Amino acid sequence: MTDYDPAAPNARRYPRVITTDEIESMPRLPFNKGIDTAIFLSRERDDARYFRQGVCFMEPDHSPYHWEQADFDETHYCLKGQIRLRVRDARGREIVLEATQGEHIYLTAGYAYTLEATGVESAFFWTSGPSPRVGIVEAPEYSETLKSLRK
Repeated sequence: MTDYDPAAPNARRYPRVITTDEIESMPRLPFNKGIDTAIFLSRERDDARYFRQGVCFMEPDHSPYHWEQADFDETHYCLKGQIRLRVRDARGREIVLEATQGEHIYLTAGYAYTLEATGVESAFFWTSGPSPRVGIVEAPEYSETLKSLRK
């Protein structure tokens, strides 16, 4: 019998299926009122090297969520409802991107993004890469929670 230490480096880096139940049981990271995410693949929990993945859940009237995306690309695949993103470039020019169920949005580094309410309950699968170093700078306590889920 071998000893298995789930906290050891690369201990969770192996091929596997991540189920819907597992995703839905993940702790939620709140972004703003009515909008949060469940990060189900990360360096913290899974030793993922190149990207981070999660599902974002939005209430119909959620407060806007804004972020500056300096050093990673991201995608949003609409699972339910609608995604509305306001995109601003370095010169201040803006466009609005909208996607409905089954559509995909590509968000590149170098832009500012704001998720806006659409009036319908929505959810989207997101992935970002390259994966930042271990630790979610904006939410260190959530990062620690993900580390504690190693098993």
